[in-house]
Amino acid sequence: MMGLTLRMLLALCLGPALDFSIQTAVAQTWPSPRRPAACLGEARSDRLQGLTPEGDLILVSEQLARLSGIRLPDASPYREDAFSWLRARSGEPALIKGPDRRDRWNRTSVRIHSSGDAALDWAHGLVEAGLALVDAGLDGVFCQPELLALEATARERRLGVWADERYKPLDANQSGRLRERIGSFVLVEGRVRSIGERKQRVYLNFGGLWAEDFTIIIPRTTWKQMLDRGLGTEALKGRRIRARGILQPWQGTAFSIEMPDMIERLEGDRPAR
Repeated sequence: MMGLTLRMLLALCLGPALDFSIQTAVAQTWPSPRRPAACLGEARSDRLQGLTPEGDLILVSEQLARLSGIRLPDASPYREDAFSWLRARSGEPALIKGPDRRDRWNRTSVRIHSSGDAALDWAHGLVEAGLALVDAGLDGVFCQPELLALEATARERRLGVWADERYKPLDANQSGRLRERIGSFVLVEGRVRSIGERKQRVYLNFGGLWAEDFTIIIPRTTWKQMLDRGLGTEALKGRRIRARGILQPWQGTAFSIEMPDMIERLEGDRPAR
C-alpha cells in the first residue's frame, strides 16, 4: 500500500513527465556514443513550400528534402494525415539543419524546427502523433535516438498507425505473417536463437529452419560498432530484441541493419536457457 501511495503522489507531482518515463522504459536502445559530427552544424532559415506526391519536402530555397530519422506511413489514411500535418506548416518560418549532401533522388536529409513562438521539431511532432515511424536507414547516422522513446509512447497509447494491426511489431516466429509483409518496412520482435559470424556479415537467427525463419543481417562494419558498445554474441544470444527494416525474402525472411540503434533490447528480458 505504501508503494502504491508513493507512486500516486509522484504521479500527482510529476504528471506527464512520470507517465512518459514509465512508458518509454518498456524498451531501450543499446548505449549510444557521443553524437557524430554529422549531427552537428548551424541551422539556416527556410520555409516549406509544398510536398511532392511521394511526401518529400519542397522548400522555398528550391531544395528538395526529407525529414531525417523517420519514415512516413505507406498506407492511407495515416499517410494522408501525415501529409496534412506537414501542409499545415507550409509558409511558417523554420530552421533547417543537415549536411548539404544529396541522395540519388536529389534530396537532402534534414531536421526542421518551427522558429516561431511554439518551437517544434517536425520529426518529433509526427512521431508523437503516431504519423511516422522511426527509420534512420537512409541517413547513415542516427542523430535523434530520442525518437525511439517518443515512438514507444505513441505505440503504448495506440496513436495514429499504432491503432492499426498492420503497423504493430510482428512476432519473429510467425513466418506466415512475415512473408505477407515482404517489401514493407516493419518492426519485428523475437528472441535471438543463434548468431552466425562470417567474414563479411553477421547473422542473428530467430529459428532453426533456415529456409523458413526470420534473420537479421548485420554488415561487419555495423557489427564492429556494436562490439565497441559491448554488444557481441554474449550480449545478444538468447535475448529478446526489437528491430526494424524493409523485409526481404532470404532463406525465409530477413532484413539488414546498418546501424546499432535500429535494434532495441526489450526491457525486463532474461536470456533463454
